[in-house]
Amino acid sequence: MLSILGRNVRLCDGISRREALRVGGLGFTGLALPDLFRARAGEPSRTANGTFGRAKACIVVFNYGGPSHLDLWDLKPDAPAEIRGEFKPAATNVPGVAISEHLPRLARLADRFAIVRSVTHNDNDHAIGAYLALTGYSHPKHLTLGIEPPATPQDMPSLGSVVAKLRPATRPVFPYVALGDLRHFGNNDSLGATAGCLGATYEPFTLPFETRTNRVVDTRSVTAVMADTTGTDLTGRRTLLEHMNRSARGLHTAAEARTLEDASRRAYELLSTSATREAFDVAREPQKVRDAYGSDPFARNCLLARRLVEAGVPLTTLYSVGNRDWDTHGGNFRDLKGTLAPQMDRGFSALLSDLDARGLLDETLVVWMGDMGRTPKVNRDAGRDHWSFCYSVVLAGAGIRGGRVYGSSDRAAAYPSTNPVSPADLAATIYHSLGIDPRGQMTDQQGRPIEVSRGTPIKPLWA
Repeated sequence: MLSILGRNVRLCDGISRREALRVGGLGFTGLALPDLFRARAGEPSRTANGTFGRAKACIVVFNYGGPSHLDLWDLKPDAPAEIRGEFKPAATNVPGVAISEHLPRLARLADRFAIVRSVTHNDNDHAIGAYLALTGYSHPKHLTLGIEPPATPQDMPSLGSVVAKLRPATRPVFPYVALGDLRHFGNNDSLGATAGCLGATYEPFTLPFETRTNRVVDTRSVTAVMADTTGTDLTGRRTLLEHMNRSARGLHTAAEARTLEDASRRAYELLSTSATREAFDVAREPQKVRDAYGSDPFARNCLLARRLVEAGVPLTTLYSVGNRDWDTHGGNFRDLKGTLAPQMDRGFSALLSDLDARGLLDETLVVWMGDMGRTPKVNRDAGRDHWSFCYSVVLAGAGIRGGRVYGSSDRAAAYPSTNPVSPADLAATIYHSLGIDPRGQMTDQQGRPIEVSRGTPIKPLWA
């Protein structure tokens, strides 16, 4: 047992294996009929007036490295210079709500999203912070800072894996897709991105990815393989699957290997469908739409995430990392102003606007978050260091009331002043929106019951 937030939680203590199922592994679709029936049994009907199950899909934009909340969403213009930093707050289209001057597009859309300024946890390092943010549970080694342990089969499952199990796709598409990579400067697979104790069936479908350049391996080659409507490019399609699945080879027991083989077969079948080919083919978009998003990897993945929502994928996680990521220990203001904020402002605002214009935002929950925030005090390298004790998260769609701020931080944005929110609460909010009872149970691959979440949905966001 591990105590999480003062309560005992059953974790996945499955049989040990000599190595973990790694992030680069291939994720899959499909549930056994008993699982499907259990997931659907007793599920309340989704209505436009309720909050439970309002969302048909969810996009999680995960900004690995710790975006600076003080310089993006929660500026403190009256604080001393060493705290407030170089940026100024700018008015939005919502009276009384200000965000960074370097997010002008998002400022014009503030009436469509809510800002939570009081997220807090104690896991003040990247790997364990990402695990907590992406699963809603603290890692067993969360008190040990400076470590990046590999993912293991005993890990708690990622948000998308839980959704894949309990709220599977209703169309022949992947239930959980991960765009980008969750590795910090090419280190170990960061925790929280795998299916963990749920098993290989619920791993995300991932595109090949070059960590050092933060870009998907030439999307044209991927879509070319998928676009072979004659089915003659079998070798290319199998090569694509092998690329995605390479790191999972040889890491399983015989029984698990059979599960992986079955899942690979299902994934291959999905890659052969016209719906899958079309969903991943961003080139089908009009040039005007692509221009609105931008041409950088983050923008392209935002556009792809929208296409996956249209295709019926229940949960898509978009990882925003790379050589110049959000871990701004030095040159914080230079990097935010020069690259990070403009790219995020353009891609994320285009995603929200596009979903809204297509009538999809009302049934799609969009979550922008990171593993932590940054220190209130600017360091001698003009950077900000790790700070998990208070940071901001943005939510939009699925009935979330836009234009509001939930929770507040103190004068230095160091600690929550009102309505503290935990990563477990954020996970519970996502599940609640998708029609999954956060207080319910599910079974791991050994058939043992585990809790979906120990958090509480932030229902005032819908009020």
